[in-house]
Amino acid sequence: MVNAMFFAIRNNHSIATSEYGKIIKAVMVLGLVLSLLVGAVFIFYANSFVSGRRQRQIGTLSMLGMSRFQGFMVVAWQSLGLWFITTIIGLAASFGALFIAFPVLNQLAGGQDYRVAFDWNTVVTVGLIYAALFFLMTMIEGFKIGRTSLIDLTKSDQKVAKEPKAKAFLGITGFVILIAGYWLALTTKPSLNALFSFIWAVGLVIVGTYLVMIVGIGWLLKRLRKNQKYYYQDKHFVPVSGLLFRVKNNGAGLATVALLFTTIVVALTAAISMQQVTSKFGQYLPYDTTITSTQALSQDQLKQVQQSAQEHNLTLSASHELEATNAILANVSDEGKISRFTGTGDVMATPVFRAMTATSLKQWQGQSVSLASDEVGIYATHQKQVPTKLQIGGKTYKVKTINQFTSPDSTAPSGPSYYYLVVNQQSQLNDFLKDVQVPASNDGGVQVSISDMPDAVTHLYAYDVKGTKKNEIAFSKDLSKIFQQTGGQVTDRADAVQSIETVFGSLVFVGVLTAVVLTFTTVLIVYYKQVAEGMVDRQNFKKMQRIGLSLAETKQMINRQIRLLFGLPLLLLVLNAAFAFPILKTVFKTLGMFDPTIFIPVMVTMMVIVILIYLVIYWLTSKRYQQIVNQ
Repeated sequence: MVNAMFFAIRNNHSIATSEYGKIIKAVMVLGLVLSLLVGAVFIFYANSFVSGRRQRQIGTLSMLGMSRFQGFMVVAWQSLGLWFITTIIGLAASFGALFIAFPVLNQLAGGQDYRVAFDWNTVVTVGLIYAALFFLMTMIEGFKIGRTSLIDLTKSDQKVAKEPKAKAFLGITGFVILIAGYWLALTTKPSLNALFSFIWAVGLVIVGTYLVMIVGIGWLLKRLRKNQKYYYQDKHFVPVSGLLFRVKNNGAGLATVALLFTTIVVALTAAISMQQVTSKFGQYLPYDTTITSTQALSQDQLKQVQQSAQEHNLTLSASHELEATNAILANVSDEGKISRFTGTGDVMATPVFRAMTATSLKQWQGQSVSLASDEVGIYATHQKQVPTKLQIGGKTYKVKTINQFTSPDSTAPSGPSYYYLVVNQQSQLNDFLKDVQVPASNDGGVQVSISDMPDAVTHLYAYDVKGTKKNEIAFSKDLSKIFQQTGGQVTDRADAVQSIETVFGSLVFVGVLTAVVLTFTTVLIVYYKQVAEGMVDRQNFKKMQRIGLSLAETKQMINRQIRLLFGLPLLLLVLNAAFAFPILKTVFKTLGMFDPTIFIPVMVTMMVIVILIYLVIYWLTSKRYQQIVNQ
């Protein structure tokens, strides 16, 4: 159903022809790939639970005279029927769900007007994809039927599990890999390489989780079994021995459950946090429309701006003009030396410099600052500490704090901090540019002039706009066309907010939909696992009851065993999510989107919700497990 929804949204004509259609389609492809992978894994995982019983039935029929080919055809017809029912019900459900999904997508995407449509291309594509999956599943079953003897086929669902060969080396390796992933998550600093560290940490945690659940826990249980005082107690004997064999058969399933729930927490936290942070983006832009140009605008160009505003029924405020350097990431040493950021280290701890003269400052906000000949002024955003001295052109200046300044850049708490540097003379500005432009390897022997630094200085023209949002966006697009040939850029608050809402709104949509898919998949995996294990354990508990185990003791042991089984994924879920927090925080800081007032409450809320869902699943499946065992 969800795959068909992603395909339908991706192929939707009203989305494809919209301004942000390509972005939404790209985001939907991401969700589509994830949902297809989850769907494929679940199909084969669910089939593994019924495969043994099906093979036993085929074996019984074969002993009564049915050939192996006829048995294979029975499986093929069953698969064909399942494929047909799954495809029809899934497509019908997805079409109905689209009428709920599209209003949500329109709202998240900033009030768009996308319309529901379901094309035949979606029907054919989804049908063929699932036909391929069911065909592959049928071929695997046919291979098993062809290679297995009739006697073994009749006992396919009665195979006794063998004790796992849990090697100490692999178990310890699993713990080491898992700890390495956690350590990387804790120690990664905000930088341009943070995303790669995140990917490495995720990979290590996945590998470590599987090794710990499959090998490490088995090795630990063997150590407990060797402790006779612990092992030969009523409350420990059956749970430990049962779990020892269960980890062998279902260790991968338990690890998958833990990782799926962790993915749900991370996906929802990231998606909702991004949406909440970006929804406040417009609040931190100081002006509605800003024109940035490498050259000062002529009077004719300024008149064009006014004329375009009138054509769109807009009223502009007086122009606020600022001549300053481009935004430059630069570090300041303890001695006050300024050096350009080289790409290593904590990028979010590195301030962004904009330098200007006192004359430009007065033109920008109508008031200037009085500076002595040995002083420079700095206004710092985000309450960042101002250095006490700066070296510019080899000369050391005292720093005077500027308390009032209208920032031309976004002051979002999740964004970078700015240092707005004010100097008295144009020559000081030139020296500053040389300091940050000259490579660190230059010992001063190379002479650098402003002409060698293209686009070093920029001119900003900011306006407040009165009018409708639609007209303002159209106005900004016209200005972009006007200044495109001269290299000018136009930033408009309404247009920026709409584009950001569209991108991140669609990401939230995909994140929530993917989380729903993962949740249902996890619930079904846990349910099928408990049902299959209940059928196997029923015979084992019946045998123990014949030699004196009471029903009360049976129930007590079942509860203890289920708590152990459910406790392992829950423990890993909490650990993985807890260690995911610092590296998610690092990635969000690198992207300039970390807001602790949003991120922390969202993650805690998602954790609580997922744990509650997990406990409900535990309660429901444990009831079903006990019903099967006690039949």
